[in-house]
Amino acid sequence: MLANLAQSLHEAGLRRINISLDSLEPETFDRIIGRRGRSRWQQVWNGIQAAYQVGFNPLKLNVVVIPGINDHEVLNLAALSLDQEWHVRFIEFMPIGNAALFDQKGWVDSEFLRQQIRERWGLTEGQVKGNGPADVFRIPGAKGTLGFISQMSECFCDRCNRMRLSADGWLRPCLLNETAQLNLKAMLRANVPLEEIRIQVRELMSAKPDINFKMRESGATGAYARTMSQIGG
Repeated sequence: MLANLAQSLHEAGLRRINISLDSLEPETFDRIIGRRGRSRWQQVWNGIQAAYQVGFNPLKLNVVVIPGINDHEVLNLAALSLDQEWHVRFIEFMPIGNAALFDQKGWVDSEFLRQQIRERWGLTEGQVKGNGPADVFRIPGAKGTLGFISQMSECFCDRCNRMRLSADGWLRPCLLNETAQLNLKAMLRANVPLEEIRIQVRELMSAKPDINFKMRESGATGAYARTMSQIGG
């Protein structure tokens, strides 16, 4: 729906946007998202173009690399950062709601992806900074950047600065941990005073360092029952 909504969203004040683009091949894309019949790829691509044209910056394209399914497209996807100021982020495949497929496929290490890109174009390291979980690089001369989110091979729990607001209204300090969470939707619908909500949000954020430590120690690789579409964010 983004192609029709990009202008209105930008006028409303939204400036940053993340879009999932796991493949440049329509058939592969539809297979990944579980759609049959009319392909959805062109709709998503049109939405990306519209968002870029109206001025979303940064415009981030998230790619979950799945062995044997879309890992052959890494160079083509990385090339999207050459001529547009797009930020392509490669995310290691995680066992979130797909444990059987994960056990079969595993994941592709980010360093293996970086090596492919280095051999093709080179890769600038250490000069591009981000403020999130991605390690950010740039192909020399490229307008955009490449990010690598390596939660499987290079656990970053000790430096994670992200919270997650789920699609059903829960605030969590960690994507893979539900032991500490706050039902923001219920609080807002019950007209809980904002100051009380602030206090509880601060308390939840104060628990994040301990949760990060435990996830770091465990490797943050445990299977998670809910799917990403159910978690949202």
